[in-house]
Amino acid sequence: MFGLPGRAGSSPEQRMEIQDYLREALPLMESLEKEYQTWLEAASEDSQALTLQKDPDGQHAAVYLWRVGREAAEFVQKPPVRAAKRFHEAFSLCLEARGAAADNFKEAADLAPIKNPGPLIGEANKKLAEARRQWDRAQAARQQLEGQVQDT
Repeated sequence: MFGLPGRAGSSPEQRMEIQDYLREALPLMESLEKEYQTWLEAASEDSQALTLQKDPDGQHAAVYLWRVGREAAEFVQKPPVRAAKRFHEAFSLCLEARGAAADNFKEAADLAPIKNPGPLIGEANKKLAEARRQWDRAQAARQQLEGQVQDT
């Protein structure tokens, strides 16, 4: 109970550390999420699965990777405070899965004229599902952190 991450009773110093971390991390997270949603709107019928019908040459996936590269690296490389490790890990894994999905989809689109793109598209969509699971974990950890900051 005495100031452990995820528990009530964080010290004022720990709350300040968490606030400082979130002040830097959350704008990155929100910007990365906006780019992800923009990509899914352009490349998916239902925001769940990528299709060649919506992005026949994989350009939306390539643009997504280009637009998030710097901010994703900045987020992942920023060491989290102790209390934010679960949040940092979950969102980092989410970003990794999103990047892998975009890479797989772009490769599928590039190879579609000469090779069946189905397996790579299937793998891309599995990575999107993994990204959603990690996103949910990150959101739960974020809420917990925000609760710790508000504890008095």
